[in-house]
Amino acid sequence: MALESGRFRWRLKGRETRLLIYLLVLLGVVAWRFMPRPWHPSITLEGPHHIIYSTATRQQTEETAQAMESLYNAYSNRLGKLPQFQSHHPKLRVKLFKDRTELRRVNPGLGWAEAFYREPYCLAYYSANEINPCHWMLHEATHQLNQEVAHVGLEKWLEEGLAEYFSTSRLTPDGLMVGRIDPNTYPVWWMDEIATSPDLAGNLRNGSVIPLRCIITGHGGPGMNSHFNLYYLHWWTLTYFVFESPQHRERALALVQRGGGLDDFEQIVGPVDTVQAEWYAYVRRMKAALAGSDLEFFKGRKRSAPSTRLPKPNEAQPQAMIQNGREAHAKDAKLLSSLASFASFA
Repeated sequence: MALESGRFRWRLKGRETRLLIYLLVLLGVVAWRFMPRPWHPSITLEGPHHIIYSTATRQQTEETAQAMESLYNAYSNRLGKLPQFQSHHPKLRVKLFKDRTELRRVNPGLGWAEAFYREPYCLAYYSANEINPCHWMLHEATHQLNQEVAHVGLEKWLEEGLAEYFSTSRLTPDGLMVGRIDPNTYPVWWMDEIATSPDLAGNLRNGSVIPLRCIITGHGGPGMNSHFNLYYLHWWTLTYFVFESPQHRERALALVQRGGGLDDFEQIVGPVDTVQAEWYAYVRRMKAALAGSDLEFFKGRKRSAPSTRLPKPNEAQPQAMIQNGREAHAKDAKLLSSLASFASFA
């Protein structure tokens, strides 16, 4: 008996066809919105520890290279005794964009970020309109050093705080003066937002101080999106306090080695509630010193006497950056939601 072979044909129904089309459209929108665009550097500059691919000018690229080398040396001096620190490693890779517009065009979907580190590249732009054009890059370069050179796994507050500790330090012809605060860096120019009154309890109530337990654990504090600058101020000042205050600076390296979790913090630095009071008093003095009214605060280090607080450079930029990021994320969420809703009616 002969069997007649039949052909199997898979045909999409109308609803399935529409869903497939919507899915393809959705994937296309996501790809258009978030996938990096082609980028072709015009300069490749190789230094002692970095390879920089750049579309900035030759002078700007060389200035950035010098700043990153200064950071590398300062970082090595402070953290080089970590047991996992590797002084011999492949050269660190950097992408330097000519301006903010190019960075965001090539890397869409950044939201509030001014620079970022995505292994193996540190990516930032040369901020020609700022007094310190390299501080965004130095922040991300510190993350790169944490990951690729020191090989430390840090809690969020210490990872970001350490990046701010170095990136807010003053660049001079002699190198990066770690701990010598440059008021023309983020988040220093938002210092007015933290610890707004003399009383700690009052600041906890008015929200200008977030409990250090929340800062260290990453739980229980206000929303990050609505308190973005305040979180960075806490991360930076707490790290600065641990690394610079006479009573704790000798234990800073041990805290980094252990990662900065709450248990490690309390074992190495002290009970968080006790440290909170010490840190708060320290922050109030930092604010006074940066405003020029506490000239004794930085005494004992090779620092310039703090001068009258400088105006915030491009003052609206960071907040505008955050707002633009929120709007971008909101638009993305609305678009995806609309497409999903549209598909559900198919």
